[in-house]
Amino acid sequence: MTDFCIQIHPDRSADLDLARVRAICESMAVADKDLIKRFAFLDRPADGDEAWHVNLIFDTDRPADLWRLIRERLYESDGLARPMQMSSLSMCEGEHGWRDYLLLYHYDPRERLNRLDGQPRF
Repeated sequence: MTDFCIQIHPDRSADLDLARVRAICESMAVADKDLIKRFAFLDRPADGDEAWHVNLIFDTDRPADLWRLIRERLYESDGLARPMQMSSLSMCEGEHGWRDYLLLYHYDPRERLNRLDGQPRF
């Protein structure tokens, strides 16, 4: 099983509709239980000076298929794409768990991204 995490920094985009993001993710999890084994929405308060962020956690046995769906529904969706692109980063576990995680998307275009086998870089 592979864990995915999308970390959203709401302060990076005033246009981001977190309720819509959560509803889309919950809908995806209900619609395809074979693809998404578990979904969690974790709202993290600030720690000291650290900015508030939200984590969307997914578990799957098919990481490439899940990444394709996440890109389609969140990063390429009308009205949601730009706010998501401006405020989030997406990563998933690598072959050795989080020790060699893959950074699939980052709001900072200077960050070096990884890719899942057969998937183009975003």
